[in-house]
Formats: sequence, structure tokens, C-alpha cells
Amino acid sequence: MENQQTHLSTENVTEVTAFDYSNENFPRDFDIRIEVAEQREVLEQS
Repeated sequence: MENQQTHLSTENVTEVTAFDYSNENFPRDFDIRIEVAEQREVLEQS
């Protein structure tokens, strides 16, 4: 019986993209709504 070796090569190609965490381009009321939602979530957990 022949000894057969198979090599599986997987190429994991991930493209690195810079994520901008700044919210300066959002309107101020959007930022306030996010804060309120986060505070509500914290209060619901406690």
C-alpha cells in the first residue's frame, strides 16, 4: 500500500483596515442618545 501524504494549505488573508473610533462626524444628539442607551443598559443590569 502506498504511503500518500496530502498537504492542505489554507491561506488566511485578512485585509487590515483602520477603524476610526472618532464620533466627531456624528451630530451631537446622536452621541447623547448613545450615552442614554448605555446608561439604561447599565441600570437594567443592576
